[in-house]
Amino acid sequence: MATIYEVAAHAGVSPATVSRVINGTAVRPALETRVQEAIAILEYRPSKRARALRTKRSEMIALVIPDLENSFFTALARGAERVTREAGYSLVLCNTDGDPAYETAYVEVIQDEHVPGAIVAPYGGGAPFAALLDEGRPLVAVDCRIADPRADAVLAANHASAVLATQWQFDQGRSRVACITGQREVDTARERAEGWREEVDRRTGAPDEYLVWTDYQVAGGTRALEQLLDLPNPPDGIVAANHLIAIGVLAALAHLGMKPGDITLSVCDSLPYLTVPLPGLHTVPNPSREIGAHAARLLLARIHGDTSPPRTVVLDSTGAIVSSAAHPTTQPVS
Repeated sequence: MATIYEVAAHAGVSPATVSRVINGTAVRPALETRVQEAIAILEYRPSKRARALRTKRSEMIALVIPDLENSFFTALARGAERVTREAGYSLVLCNTDGDPAYETAYVEVIQDEHVPGAIVAPYGGGAPFAALLDEGRPLVAVDCRIADPRADAVLAANHASAVLATQWQFDQGRSRVACITGQREVDTARERAEGWREEVDRRTGAPDEYLVWTDYQVAGGTRALEQLLDLPNPPDGIVAANHLIAIGVLAALAHLGMKPGDITLSVCDSLPYLTVPLPGLHTVPNPSREIGAHAARLLLARIHGDTSPPRTVVLDSTGAIVSSAAHPTTQPVS
C-alpha cells in the first residue's frame, strides 16, 4: 500500500501538501490536481485511525444493544448499517447482555476510539451514556427512551400495536384476553401492557392476574403461559409483547398437546422464522429495520451539525412516522 510520502514524491510536492489535500484544506488548484492524480495512480488510502488521532473523531458509529441474538436487534442493525455505510461510516456492534457494567465499558471504548456518536438500546434508563452526552457526543436511543433528555429517540408505536393485537383477539370472538409482557422497568413492556389494558377495559375488562410480567425471552413466555393456565378461569386469548415470548407460548402449547387455535395468540412483533401461517395466530409487525435506519439518519445529522432540539420519533408497524416531537429540555445539543 502506498504511503503519503510516495504520493508526495510522485506528485512533486511536500507530504504536508498531500496532507492538506486529503483533509480538505485549500491549496493551489494545480497542486491539488497533481496530488489527486497521484492518489489515483498509486491507489493511496488514507489511514482512518491516523485521521481519527488528528481530528479526535473516527469514522465509526457505535450500536450498543442488549441482545445480539434477538432478531429485533439484528434487523435494527441491518437498517442502521445500510445508512451509515452509504454515508461512509462503519457500524460497530456492542452487545451488553442488558448489563449496566457492560454499558459503562462500551462508553469508555467509544471515548477512547473517538467515536463521534452512538445508537443505543439502553437498559434501565441508560445512566452510563450520560458521560457521552456531557462530552457533546450525540446519542439516539432505540427501542426505549433514555432518561437523559439530551438524547434523541426512535421508537415503535408500542401502545398502538398492543391495542391492535388486542382488538384482533376480540374480533375472533375471544372474551378472556390476557397479556404477557416484558420486565416492568422496560418502556416497551409497560407501553404494550397499557395498550392491552386500554382495549380490554373498553371491551370486557380483565382481572389483574391476566397481566403477566416476565422477561423478553422464550423461557419467559413458557413460564407465563403455564401461570395463566393454572388460573381458575384461564384466558382463551393471549397478547404476547414480543416474538420471543410468543415462541415460548407456542412451545408450551405444543408441549400440552394444544394448538394456537385453542388459545389464540396475537404478537406485538413479527415472527421472522415462521414460513407458513398458523390458525389462531396474528402478528402486528415491529418496524425494527426502519427504526435502525431512522436512528442512523438522525445521528448522522447530529454529527454533521444539526443543533435542533432533541426529539422523539415514533414509527407505526409499517415504518411510517406517526409523530416527531421535540423534548421539553433547556439543555442545548452540542
